[in-house]
Amino acid sequence: MVNSVKSSSFVTDEQAKTSVIKNTSWDNDLEDSEEFKKPLSRTELESLLGANALKPSRVTIRRILLMQVVVTLVSGIAWSAKGKPFSLDSPAISAVLGGLAALVPALLFALRTRVMTGGVNVAGASILALVTGELLKIIATVAMFILVVVFYPGLVWFPLLLTYVLALKCYWLAWMLK
Repeated sequence: MVNSVKSSSFVTDEQAKTSVIKNTSWDNDLEDSEEFKKPLSRTELESLLGANALKPSRVTIRRILLMQVVVTLVSGIAWSAKGKPFSLDSPAISAVLGGLAALVPALLFALRTRVMTGGVNVAGASILALVTGELLKIIATVAMFILVVVFYPGLVWFPLLLTYVLALKCYWLAWMLK
Protein backbone atom coordinates (compact mmCIF):
# COMPACT_ATOMS: atom_id res chain seq x y z
CA MET A 1 0.00 0.00 0.00
CA VAL A 2 1.44 3.32 -1.12
CA ASN A 3 0.62 6.40 0.86
CA SER A 4 0.93 9.79 -0.77
CA VAL A 5 3.48 12.06 0.73
CA LYS A 6 2.03 15.32 1.91
CA SER A 7 4.25 18.23 2.71
CA SER A 8 3.51 20.28 5.75
CA SER A 9 3.69 23.43 3.60
CA PHE A 10 0.46 22.60 1.78
CA VAL A 11 -2.55 24.21 3.41
CA THR A 12 -6.15 23.19 3.01
CA ASP A 13 -8.78 25.67 1.92
CA GLU A 14 -10.28 25.88 5.39
CA GLN A 15 -6.92 26.64 6.97
CA ALA A 16 -6.26 29.36 4.37
CA LYS A 17 -9.63 31.01 5.02
CA THR A 18 -9.13 31.07 8.77
CA SER A 19 -5.64 32.57 8.43
CA VAL A 20 -7.00 35.31 6.13
CA ILE A 21 -9.77 36.16 8.57
CA LYS A 22 -7.30 36.14 11.45
CA ASN A 23 -4.93 38.56 9.62
CA THR A 24 -7.55 41.09 8.49
CA SER A 25 -7.18 43.12 11.64
CA TRP A 26 -3.53 44.09 10.96
CA ASP A 27 -4.57 47.61 9.90
CA ASN A 28 -6.02 48.33 13.33
CA ASP A 29 -2.87 47.09 15.06
CA LEU A 30 -0.79 49.75 13.30
CA GLU A 31 -2.96 52.62 14.50
CA ASP A 32 -2.42 51.61 18.12
CA SER A 33 1.35 51.23 17.78
CA GLU A 34 3.92 53.89 18.59
CA GLU A 35 5.21 53.93 15.00
CA PHE A 36 1.97 55.28 13.57
CA LYS A 37 1.91 59.08 13.66
CA LYS A 38 -1.08 60.98 12.40
CA PRO A 39 -0.21 63.93 10.13
CA LEU A 40 -0.18 67.30 11.79
CA SER A 41 -2.76 69.91 10.86
CA ARG A 42 -1.76 73.33 9.54
CA THR A 43 -2.33 75.02 12.89
CA GLU A 44 -0.23 72.38 14.68
CA LEU A 45 2.59 72.87 12.16
CA GLU A 46 2.43 76.65 12.54
CA SER A 47 2.61 76.38 16.31
CA LEU A 48 5.51 73.92 16.04
CA LEU A 49 7.56 75.56 13.26
CA GLY A 50 6.35 79.15 13.31
CA ALA A 51 4.09 81.04 10.92
CA ASN A 52 6.83 81.79 8.37
CA ALA A 53 7.81 78.15 7.92
CA LEU A 54 4.80 77.29 5.76
CA LYS A 55 5.07 80.27 3.42
CA PRO A 56 6.28 79.54 -0.11
CA SER A 57 10.01 79.91 -0.60
CA ARG A 58 11.35 83.04 -2.26
CA VAL A 59 14.19 81.02 -3.79
CA THR A 60 13.17 80.56 -7.41
CA ILE A 61 15.01 79.08 -10.35
CA ARG A 62 14.95 82.49 -12.07
CA ARG A 63 16.75 84.01 -9.13
CA ILE A 64 19.39 81.26 -9.12
CA LEU A 65 19.94 81.52 -12.89
CA LEU A 66 20.20 85.31 -12.68
CA MET A 67 22.77 85.01 -9.89
CA GLN A 68 24.77 82.54 -12.00
CA VAL A 69 24.73 84.96 -14.95
CA VAL A 70 25.93 87.79 -12.71
CA VAL A 71 28.70 85.66 -11.17
CA THR A 72 29.82 84.53 -14.63
CA LEU A 73 29.94 88.08 -15.98
CA VAL A 74 31.69 89.50 -12.92
CA SER A 75 34.27 86.72 -13.02
CA GLY A 76 34.81 87.21 -16.75
CA ILE A 77 35.33 90.96 -16.25
CA ALA A 78 37.67 90.37 -13.29
CA TRP A 79 39.80 87.90 -15.26
CA SER A 80 39.87 90.25 -18.26
CA ALA A 81 41.33 92.97 -16.02
CA LYS A 82 44.17 90.63 -15.07
CA GLY A 83 45.81 90.45 -18.51
CA LYS A 84 45.51 93.26 -20.99
CA PRO A 85 43.21 95.86 -19.49
CA PHE A 86 39.64 94.73 -20.15
CA SER A 87 40.32 92.61 -23.20
CA LEU A 88 39.05 89.17 -24.08
CA ASP A 89 42.14 87.10 -23.45
CA SER A 90 42.36 83.42 -22.54
CA PRO A 91 41.68 83.73 -18.76
CA ALA A 92 38.57 85.85 -19.34
CA ILE A 93 37.16 83.52 -21.97
CA SER A 94 37.98 80.51 -19.79
CA ALA A 95 36.15 82.11 -16.88
CA VAL A 96 33.06 82.78 -18.99
CA LEU A 97 33.15 79.21 -20.30
CA GLY A 98 33.37 77.91 -16.73
CA GLY A 99 30.30 79.91 -15.76
CA LEU A 100 28.46 78.66 -18.83
CA ALA A 101 29.36 75.08 -17.86
CA ALA A 102 27.27 75.63 -14.73
CA LEU A 103 24.59 77.91 -16.21
CA VAL A 104 23.55 75.97 -19.32
CA PRO A 105 22.94 72.64 -17.52
CA ALA A 106 20.96 74.44 -14.80
CA LEU A 107 18.85 76.08 -17.50
CA LEU A 108 18.29 72.71 -19.19
CA PHE A 109 17.27 71.22 -15.81
CA ALA A 110 14.77 74.03 -15.24
CA LEU A 111 13.30 73.67 -18.70
CA ARG A 112 13.07 69.89 -18.37
CA THR A 113 11.20 70.05 -15.08
CA ARG A 114 8.86 72.73 -16.44
CA VAL A 115 8.07 70.70 -19.56
CA MET A 116 7.66 67.38 -17.73
CA THR A 117 5.36 68.70 -15.02
CA GLY A 118 3.50 71.08 -17.32
CA GLY A 119 3.08 73.48 -14.43
CA VAL A 120 0.97 70.88 -12.59
CA ASN A 121 2.14 69.69 -9.19
CA VAL A 122 1.71 65.92 -9.56
CA ALA A 123 3.99 63.77 -7.42
CA GLY A 124 4.81 61.11 -10.03
CA ALA A 125 5.48 63.61 -12.81
CA SER A 126 7.54 65.79 -10.49
CA ILE A 127 9.80 62.95 -9.39
CA LEU A 128 10.29 61.75 -12.96
CA ALA A 129 11.04 65.31 -14.07
CA LEU A 130 13.61 65.76 -11.30
CA VAL A 131 15.37 62.47 -12.03
CA THR A 132 15.49 62.95 -15.80
CA GLY A 133 16.38 66.62 -15.40
CA GLU A 134 19.28 65.76 -13.11
CA LEU A 135 20.50 63.13 -15.55
CA LEU A 136 20.31 65.68 -18.36
CA LYS A 137 22.18 68.18 -16.20
CA ILE A 138 25.03 65.74 -15.49
CA ILE A 139 25.35 64.74 -19.15
CA ALA A 140 25.27 68.39 -20.27
CA THR A 141 27.95 69.37 -17.74
CA VAL A 142 30.31 66.59 -18.82
CA ALA A 143 29.63 67.38 -22.49
CA MET A 144 30.33 71.08 -21.99
CA PHE A 145 33.64 70.42 -20.27
CA ILE A 146 34.65 68.02 -23.06
CA LEU A 147 33.66 70.56 -25.72
CA VAL A 148 35.62 73.32 -23.99
CA VAL A 149 38.73 71.15 -23.71
CA VAL A 150 38.52 69.96 -27.33
CA PHE A 151 37.55 73.20 -29.09
CA TYR A 152 39.28 75.91 -27.07
CA PRO A 153 43.06 75.49 -27.29
CA GLY A 154 43.85 78.56 -25.18
CA LEU A 155 42.09 77.17 -22.13
CA VAL A 156 43.30 78.31 -18.73
CA TRP A 157 42.09 75.84 -16.11
CA PHE A 158 42.12 77.97 -12.97
CA PRO A 159 39.63 80.65 -14.16
CA LEU A 160 37.45 77.97 -15.73
CA LEU A 161 37.18 75.85 -12.58
CA LEU A 162 36.99 78.81 -10.20
CA THR A 163 34.09 80.40 -12.07
CA TYR A 164 32.38 77.01 -12.37
CA VAL A 165 32.56 76.49 -8.60
CA LEU A 166 31.43 80.06 -7.90
CA ALA A 167 28.44 79.63 -10.23
CA LEU A 168 27.53 76.40 -8.45
CA LYS A 169 27.67 78.18 -5.09
CA CYS A 170 24.82 80.42 -6.25
CA TYR A 171 22.41 77.71 -5.09
CA TRP A 172 23.66 78.17 -1.52
CA LEU A 173 23.82 81.94 -1.86
CA ALA A 174 20.22 82.14 -3.08
CA TRP A 175 19.11 79.98 -0.17
CA MET A 176 21.00 82.08 2.36
CA LEU A 177 19.65 85.36 0.96
CA LYS A 178 16.01 84.27 0.92
